[in-house]
Amino acid sequence: MISLKKNDKIIIIALLVILVIAGVGVAMYQSPKTTSNPSSTITGEKTYDITWTLRNGALDTISEFAGKKSPYQGTVTILEGNVKSITFNLSWTDDRMTFLKRMGLDRLTLEVTTPDGVTFTETNTSAQITGEGTITYRVATGIIPPVSLKAIDEKTAQAKLKEKPYNDNTWANKDININVSVQIGEHRIVKRLRDKGNNFELKITYEYYDGTLKEDTTKNTGGDSNPPPDDPWVEQPPYISMIINTGCGRYV
Repeated sequence: MISLKKNDKIIIIALLVILVIAGVGVAMYQSPKTTSNPSSTITGEKTYDITWTLRNGALDTISEFAGKKSPYQGTVTILEGNVKSITFNLSWTDDRMTFLKRMGLDRLTLEVTTPDGVTFTETNTSAQITGEGTITYRVATGIIPPVSLKAIDEKTAQAKLKEKPYNDNTWANKDININVSVQIGEHRIVKRLRDKGNNFELKITYEYYDGTLKEDTTKNTGGDSNPPPDDPWVEQPPYISMIINTGCGRYV
Protein backbone atom coordinates (compact mmCIF):
# COMPACT_ATOMS: atom_id res chain seq x y z
CA MET A 1 0.00 0.00 0.00
CA ILE A 2 1.36 3.32 -1.09
CA SER A 3 1.54 5.86 1.70
CA LEU A 4 0.80 9.42 0.70
CA LYS A 5 2.55 12.38 2.10
CA LYS A 6 0.59 15.22 3.57
CA ASN A 7 1.34 17.45 0.57
CA ASP A 8 0.17 14.74 -1.84
CA LYS A 9 -3.10 14.41 0.03
CA ILE A 10 -3.65 18.15 -0.18
CA ILE A 11 -2.98 18.09 -3.94
CA ILE A 12 -5.39 15.18 -4.48
CA ILE A 13 -8.11 16.88 -2.46
CA ALA A 14 -7.60 20.08 -4.42
CA LEU A 15 -7.82 18.18 -7.71
CA LEU A 16 -11.02 16.46 -6.61
CA VAL A 17 -12.52 19.83 -5.73
CA ILE A 18 -11.53 21.16 -9.17
CA LEU A 19 -13.06 18.12 -10.88
CA VAL A 20 -16.31 18.51 -8.96
CA ILE A 21 -16.51 22.20 -9.81
CA ALA A 22 -15.70 21.47 -13.46
CA GLY A 23 -18.31 18.75 -13.62
CA VAL A 24 -20.97 21.02 -12.17
CA GLY A 25 -20.01 23.73 -14.67
CA VAL A 26 -20.26 21.31 -17.58
CA ALA A 27 -23.64 20.05 -16.41
CA MET A 28 -25.06 23.54 -15.95
CA TYR A 29 -23.61 25.08 -19.11
CA GLN A 30 -25.99 25.67 -22.02
CA SER A 31 -24.87 26.67 -25.49
CA PRO A 32 -26.22 30.03 -26.67
CA LYS A 33 -29.57 29.84 -28.43
CA THR A 34 -29.38 30.52 -32.12
CA THR A 35 -31.53 33.50 -33.01
CA SER A 36 -33.84 32.63 -35.87
CA ASN A 37 -33.67 34.89 -38.90
CA PRO A 38 -37.19 35.96 -39.93
CA SER A 39 -36.04 36.37 -43.52
CA SER A 40 -35.12 32.71 -43.69
CA THR A 41 -38.36 31.45 -42.17
CA ILE A 42 -39.94 28.93 -44.47
CA THR A 43 -43.61 29.75 -45.04
CA GLY A 44 -44.42 27.14 -47.64
CA GLU A 45 -45.33 29.80 -50.22
CA LYS A 46 -44.29 29.43 -53.84
CA THR A 47 -43.25 32.15 -56.25
CA TYR A 48 -45.25 32.51 -59.46
CA ASP A 49 -44.03 34.61 -62.37
CA ILE A 50 -46.71 36.63 -64.16
CA THR A 51 -46.56 36.94 -67.93
CA TRP A 52 -48.53 39.98 -69.10
CA THR A 53 -49.96 39.99 -72.63
CA LEU A 54 -51.15 43.31 -74.04
CA ARG A 55 -54.54 42.71 -75.64
CA ASN A 56 -56.86 44.97 -77.65
CA GLY A 57 -60.55 45.57 -77.10
CA ALA A 58 -63.24 47.70 -78.69
CA LEU A 59 -66.67 49.03 -77.71
CA ASP A 60 -69.64 49.28 -80.01
CA THR A 61 -69.41 52.25 -82.37
CA ILE A 62 -71.55 55.18 -81.31
CA SER A 63 -73.45 56.61 -84.30
CA GLU A 64 -75.33 59.68 -83.10
CA PHE A 65 -76.29 63.27 -83.79
CA ALA A 66 -74.89 66.37 -82.09
CA GLY A 67 -77.35 69.27 -82.20
CA LYS A 68 -76.42 72.92 -81.96
CA LYS A 69 -78.79 73.27 -79.01
CA SER A 70 -78.63 69.71 -77.73
CA PRO A 71 -75.12 68.22 -77.55
CA TYR A 72 -74.83 64.46 -77.41
CA GLN A 73 -74.30 63.10 -73.89
CA GLY A 74 -73.66 59.47 -73.08
CA THR A 75 -71.64 56.99 -71.02
CA VAL A 76 -69.66 53.89 -71.85
CA THR A 77 -67.95 51.26 -69.70
CA ILE A 78 -65.03 48.88 -70.12
CA LEU A 79 -65.39 45.53 -68.37
CA GLU A 80 -61.73 44.48 -68.33
CA GLY A 81 -59.31 45.50 -65.63
CA ASN A 82 -55.65 46.49 -66.04
CA VAL A 83 -56.55 49.01 -68.74
CA LYS A 84 -53.39 50.54 -70.19
CA SER A 85 -54.94 53.07 -72.60
CA ILE A 86 -58.16 54.15 -74.31
CA THR A 87 -58.33 55.74 -77.77
CA PHE A 88 -61.30 57.87 -78.86
CA ASN A 89 -61.77 58.39 -82.59
CA LEU A 90 -64.53 60.82 -83.57
CA SER A 91 -65.36 61.28 -87.25
CA TRP A 92 -68.02 63.19 -89.21
CA THR A 93 -68.84 64.77 -92.55
CA ASP A 94 -70.19 68.31 -92.70
CA ASP A 95 -73.57 68.14 -94.45
CA ARG A 96 -73.86 71.89 -95.21
CA MET A 97 -71.07 74.04 -96.62
CA THR A 98 -71.02 77.27 -98.68
CA PHE A 99 -68.86 79.02 -101.27
CA LEU A 100 -67.36 76.12 -103.17
CA LYS A 101 -67.27 74.07 -99.98
CA ARG A 102 -64.63 76.33 -98.47
CA MET A 103 -66.75 78.19 -95.93
CA GLY A 104 -69.47 77.44 -93.45
CA LEU A 105 -67.57 74.53 -91.92
CA ASP A 106 -68.85 73.02 -88.67
CA ARG A 107 -66.63 72.63 -85.61
CA LEU A 108 -67.14 69.60 -83.37
CA THR A 109 -65.85 69.22 -79.83
CA LEU A 110 -65.25 65.94 -78.02
CA GLU A 111 -65.24 66.06 -74.21
CA VAL A 112 -64.45 62.91 -72.21
CA THR A 113 -64.31 62.42 -68.43
CA THR A 114 -62.51 59.26 -67.33
CA PRO A 115 -63.41 57.31 -64.14
CA ASP A 116 -60.64 59.06 -62.18
CA GLY A 117 -62.40 62.40 -62.73
CA VAL A 118 -59.99 63.79 -65.34
CA THR A 119 -61.60 65.62 -68.28
CA PHE A 120 -60.05 66.33 -71.65
CA THR A 121 -61.47 68.36 -74.53
CA GLU A 122 -60.49 68.33 -78.21
CA THR A 123 -61.95 70.44 -81.04
CA ASN A 124 -61.54 70.27 -84.81
CA THR A 125 -63.10 71.85 -87.89
CA SER A 126 -64.44 70.06 -90.93
CA ALA A 127 -61.99 69.93 -93.82
CA GLN A 128 -62.48 72.09 -96.86
CA ILE A 129 -63.80 70.46 -100.05
CA THR A 130 -64.49 67.08 -98.40
CA GLY A 131 -66.20 68.39 -95.28
CA GLU A 132 -64.72 65.50 -93.34
CA GLY A 133 -63.48 65.93 -89.80
CA THR A 134 -61.74 63.77 -87.22
CA ILE A 135 -60.66 63.98 -83.61
CA THR A 136 -58.38 61.31 -82.18
CA TYR A 137 -57.31 61.28 -78.56
CA ARG A 138 -55.50 58.62 -76.53
CA VAL A 139 -55.50 58.60 -72.75
CA ALA A 140 -53.11 56.34 -70.80
CA THR A 141 -53.51 55.07 -67.25
CA GLY A 142 -49.79 54.56 -66.62
CA ILE A 143 -50.23 51.29 -64.72
CA ILE A 144 -47.31 48.84 -64.40
CA PRO A 145 -48.53 45.44 -63.16
CA PRO A 146 -46.31 43.40 -60.77
CA VAL A 147 -44.24 40.65 -62.38
CA SER A 148 -44.62 37.96 -59.68
CA LEU A 149 -46.67 36.90 -56.67
CA LYS A 150 -46.42 34.44 -53.79
CA ALA A 151 -49.04 31.86 -52.86
CA ILE A 152 -49.22 28.42 -51.24
CA ASP A 153 -50.64 26.79 -54.38
CA GLU A 154 -51.80 27.56 -57.92
CA LYS A 155 -55.46 27.91 -56.96
CA THR A 156 -54.62 30.60 -54.42
CA ALA A 157 -52.30 32.28 -56.93
CA GLN A 158 -55.07 32.41 -59.55
CA ALA A 159 -57.38 34.02 -56.99
CA LYS A 160 -54.73 36.62 -56.10
CA LEU A 161 -54.27 37.40 -59.80
CA LYS A 162 -57.84 38.72 -59.88
CA GLU A 163 -57.24 41.09 -56.97
CA LYS A 164 -55.24 44.26 -56.45
CA PRO A 165 -52.43 45.05 -57.10
CA TYR A 166 -52.36 42.36 -59.81
CA ASN A 167 -55.72 43.41 -61.24
CA ASP A 168 -56.20 47.17 -61.34
CA ASN A 169 -59.96 47.68 -61.64
CA THR A 170 -59.84 51.47 -61.23
CA TRP A 171 -61.42 51.90 -64.68
CA ALA A 172 -63.15 48.52 -64.94
CA ASN A 173 -66.95 48.71 -65.22
CA LYS A 174 -66.87 52.43 -64.38
CA ASP A 175 -68.71 55.18 -66.28
CA ILE A 176 -66.78 57.12 -68.91
CA ASN A 177 -68.76 60.26 -69.69
CA ILE A 178 -68.83 61.54 -73.27
CA ASN A 179 -70.10 64.84 -74.67
CA VAL A 180 -70.08 65.78 -78.36
CA SER A 181 -71.08 69.33 -79.25
CA VAL A 182 -71.18 71.21 -82.56
CA GLN A 183 -70.67 74.82 -83.57
CA ILE A 184 -72.54 75.55 -86.80
CA GLY A 185 -70.40 77.08 -89.53
CA GLU A 186 -73.21 78.00 -91.96
CA HIS A 187 -73.29 81.79 -92.51
CA ARG A 188 -76.46 82.15 -94.59
CA ILE A 189 -79.25 83.06 -92.19
CA VAL A 190 -81.99 80.84 -93.57
CA LYS A 191 -79.78 77.81 -94.05
CA ARG A 192 -78.16 78.43 -90.68
CA LEU A 193 -81.58 78.17 -89.09
CA ARG A 194 -82.17 74.94 -90.95
CA ASP A 195 -78.80 73.47 -89.94
CA LYS A 196 -79.61 71.62 -86.74
CA GLY A 197 -76.21 70.00 -86.21
CA ASN A 198 -74.17 67.09 -87.51
CA ASN A 199 -74.09 63.32 -87.45
CA PHE A 200 -70.95 61.67 -86.14
CA GLU A 201 -69.40 58.31 -85.35
CA LEU A 202 -67.32 57.63 -82.26
CA LYS A 203 -65.12 54.53 -82.11
CA ILE A 204 -63.54 53.57 -78.79
CA THR A 205 -60.69 51.08 -78.60
CA TYR A 206 -58.53 50.16 -75.62
CA GLU A 207 -55.51 48.14 -74.52
CA TYR A 208 -55.38 46.03 -71.38
CA TYR A 209 -53.00 43.59 -69.69
CA ASP A 210 -53.99 39.92 -69.46
CA GLY A 211 -51.89 37.90 -67.00
CA THR A 212 -50.94 34.21 -66.91
CA LEU A 213 -49.03 32.43 -64.14
CA LYS A 214 -45.97 30.21 -64.24
CA GLU A 215 -44.38 28.72 -61.15
CA ASP A 216 -40.77 29.81 -60.66
CA THR A 217 -39.06 26.74 -59.21
CA THR A 218 -35.74 28.57 -58.85
CA LYS A 219 -37.17 30.81 -56.12
CA ASN A 220 -39.22 28.28 -54.18
CA THR A 221 -38.06 26.91 -50.86
CA GLY A 222 -38.40 23.39 -49.56
CA GLY A 223 -37.00 20.82 -47.17
CA ASP A 224 -37.56 20.24 -43.50
CA SER A 225 -38.91 23.34 -41.84
CA ASN A 226 -38.09 22.04 -38.34
CA PRO A 227 -34.65 23.15 -37.11
CA PRO A 228 -32.41 20.41 -35.59
CA PRO A 229 -32.57 20.07 -31.80
CA ASP A 230 -30.00 21.88 -29.75
CA ASP A 231 -26.93 19.73 -28.99
CA PRO A 232 -26.06 20.23 -25.29
CA TRP A 233 -22.51 19.13 -26.00
CA VAL A 234 -21.75 21.63 -28.71
CA GLU A 235 -19.13 24.17 -27.74
CA GLN A 236 -18.92 23.01 -24.14
CA PRO A 237 -16.22 24.65 -22.01
CA PRO A 238 -12.99 22.60 -22.14
CA TYR A 239 -12.70 22.00 -18.39
CA ILE A 240 -11.70 18.33 -18.63
CA SER A 241 -9.13 18.94 -21.35
CA MET A 242 -7.68 21.82 -19.36
CA ILE A 243 -7.24 19.58 -16.34
CA ILE A 244 -5.64 16.81 -18.38
CA ASN A 245 -3.34 19.23 -20.22
CA THR A 246 -2.02 20.52 -16.89
CA GLY A 247 -0.78 17.00 -16.06
CA CYS A 248 -2.96 16.77 -12.98
CA GLY A 249 -4.95 13.88 -14.37
CA ARG A 250 -2.30 11.39 -13.27
CA TYR A 251 -3.40 11.82 -9.65
CA VAL A 252 -6.96 10.59 -10.25
